[in-house]
Amino acid sequence: MHYGVVHYGTDPHNLIQTAKSPVRLNPDHSSTVFRVRLDNLKPQTAYDYTVDSMQANGKSDGGKSSVNHFTTP
Repeated sequence: MHYGVVHYGTDPHNLIQTAKSPVRLNPDHSSTVFRVRLDNLKPQTAYDYTVDSMQANGKSDGGKSSVNHFTTP
């Protein structure tokens, strides 16, 4: 089992909140789409995040993204 993991928060140097969701990796596809639900976000707030994938044992698959951002409506 693998998980899509999002580390997020309002400070790009302190992404202390985490959300994860199980994903199925398909070796026949060159990319994977992660869908991870982030609950309890504050309205009109800017968030920074990174996306990673990890194995069931908690070890990263080594595919961590750079820091990105979004603002809630």
